[in-house]
Order: sequence, then C-alpha cells, then structure tokens
Amino acid sequence: MNPVILFAPAKILLQHSEAEWLSVLGNNSLIYSDLSAKELLTQQFPALTSALRLYANFNDSGVVELDALAAAKELGTNTLVALAEVDLLRVARIKDRLSGSTTRYEEMTLLYRDKFLMKQKLAEHGIRINPMAVVRSACEINDFAEQYGFPVVVKPRDGRGSGGVSVLHDDAELRSYLHEQESTTLHNLMVEKYIDASLLNVNGLYIDGRPVIISPVRSTVTCLDFLDGKSLGFQMLAEHNPLHQQCVKLTRRIVEQALPRLGTMLFHLEVFLDGEDLVVCEIACRLGGCSVNQELTDAYGLNPRLTLIDAERGGKAASLKELIKPSRLLGQLNVPPRTGKLIEYPAHIDLPFIRYCSVTAKKGTDYAGMKLTNGEIVSAIVEGDSEEGVSDHLAQLDSWIRDAFIWE
Repeated sequence: MNPVILFAPAKILLQHSEAEWLSVLGNNSLIYSDLSAKELLTQQFPALTSALRLYANFNDSGVVELDALAAAKELGTNTLVALAEVDLLRVARIKDRLSGSTTRYEEMTLLYRDKFLMKQKLAEHGIRINPMAVVRSACEINDFAEQYGFPVVVKPRDGRGSGGVSVLHDDAELRSYLHEQESTTLHNLMVEKYIDASLLNVNGLYIDGRPVIISPVRSTVTCLDFLDGKSLGFQMLAEHNPLHQQCVKLTRRIVEQALPRLGTMLFHLEVFLDGEDLVVCEIACRLGGCSVNQELTDAYGLNPRLTLIDAERGGKAASLKELIKPSRLLGQLNVPPRTGKLIEYPAHIDLPFIRYCSVTAKKGTDYAGMKLTNGEIVSAIVEGDSEEGVSDHLAQLDSWIRDAFIWE
C-alpha cells in the first residue's frame, strides 16, 4: 500500500497511541504538524520521530504544502489525508497537482469550507438555510439588518472553531463591531439571520461514497455559549427517536445529493431544530472537535480517523459497505477554563458512568477563556441507558467538575 502523507494538529495526534498510528500509516509515511508540540510528539511517538515534519506557524505557512507536494512526488504517493479543517484545502490542492489537474478536489472541497457557497448550494437543492449574504462594507451589513431585523451573525466564510463569529443584537452592537474593524472594506465575511433554536450535530464516516457511521447528537449549548464559558455537552439521539432518522435522512441528502461526492470522508454537520424543521448551519469534511472521535469509536466499535486512513490506502476498511448501528448510548462533556488561575483539581474523576476522560488542565496556569472551540480543559464521555440517563450523567459530571476544580 502507498505511504501516507498525513496532516494533523498535535491535539489530534496525541489522542491516539503510537501503535494505532503505526498500524494504519505503514512504512515511509510522513506526518505534518506543529513545531510547538515537538517535545510532546517525540516523547509519545519515538518510533515515528523520523516521520515527523514539524513547522513553526504550521496552520498558516504556505511552505508546508510545497514541501508536502515535493515529498509526495518523491515517495510516489497520492494518498494524502487531512484530519483538521485548516488543512483540507491545502491537501486538496496537492492532490489535484499530483493528478496532473485532472481532478477537482480543491473545487469540491471548497464547498465544505466556504460557508456561503456551501449553503447557497444546499438552498439550490431545497434544503432549508437561514437568510444570508456576502458583506463587504458596513452599509451591506446594515442593509441586511434592515431587511431581516436584528439579531444577525457576522462571520468569516471559511471560519473554524467559531473564531471571528459575532452576534449583533442591535444597532449599537453593530457600531461597536465596526469600530473594531481595521478597514472600511470588509474581507471574506458573510452575514446571516440569527436563529434562536436548539443545536444538533451529526458526525460520521463515508467509505467510497457509502455511509458507514452517521451519529446524530443533541448539543446542550451552542459553540458561542461554549466560548463564553458554559460547558458543552453532546447527547446521542436514540435510534427510536424520530429526530434521529430525520437527521440521518438530511445528512444523506446533503452528502449524497446536494454537495460534491468526495468518496471517502469524515464529516461534521451542524443543524438547528426550529420547531419541527431542521435548518442547516454548516457541514465540514472532518469530524467535530473535542472527543468526538473517541465517542464514535466507543459507540460504534470503529475508530473513524484510523478507518479513514486505512480505507484511503486501500486496506480492509475500503470494503466497508453497511451503515453500522451503535452498541451503546453515550454523551460527551467538554469543560472550558474559567478566567483566573487554576489552583487545584483531583487526580481522578471517579464516577461510575464515565467511559473516557481527558484532563489537559495545568495547575498554576492563568487562563483567560477560549478564543476557539478547541481549548477545553476537560473532555469526558459518559454512558446511560436512555437519552434522559445520559443527560442526567452529563449534568452530574459538570457539577462535580465545577465543585472539585479550585480557581483563584
């Protein structure tokens, strides 16, 4: 099988063991990631040290894709995999050039990155979205607000981790937002009507155009609430819940009909539940953050990231054809840092319903909240016998953590 050129941030790499990576990467594969995590990566993956290609300013360096393109040509491989949103387009660009520009990976992937083009395409297929527009000036935001009313959401078309998203509730907040901008000409922004509704997420895996995992969950708060300091919980929907089937049907309509078919891909879909209707927020061809991969692995008995890589290399996973049913009902809790110094927290969280827990908090550290939705200090997975049971366990865990973690 071909060597793999893998793009992945350190946070994702460190969620897996060295043995797991070796099992799917094989020989001569390369891993492109962030130089700032060199010490952690070399400690956890001594057998992979020679495969690491680490860069300062990894997320924004154009040199990375030129080096990876040259490496792919030297290795004679066209198997490139991106596991994070920031890497999707540059991997697509490399794959197009390796094919002699006979493919359209970049063009197709763009519809999973540019939120305006994405939702424009969904609307063309009769899938409900909220009113939206591209904006390049203060007047255009104001025009939109006059037409649809406040509140409105202004955000980057290719944003990630909820970075750069602003909810404007009135004219005063619009003016305050504009005071913070560096130019009268706005770049790469869109505006949409704010919707006050429950949020649902759907994560999963397609192999060669066939759905293997489609997992709908209910979110306890929005991503913006998470950035504001509330714990973010996800609760799997039981298969007998009509909303579960509604989410599965919408997911398949989007991936298999409305957007370009990328073949083998991970996905993360966000939708609002407005009354009885589903309104699409966005979809990406990568998994959701936090502990989504661990949650899916535990519930479905299949590690989505590792399965994706194995399938891309033509391994056994490439023959998967059936949609897998979950073996258990799980929930996930992600706790953001408070603003202040973390003084103390317990070495173990001993609650009987916890199946997985990762604590990345550091004692004595001064925290100032999160800028992106990937800065949680605790991420845990709980099990329950029902949706209500999972919800209760999430609430118990959140309360326990907030009582046990001591802040100054």
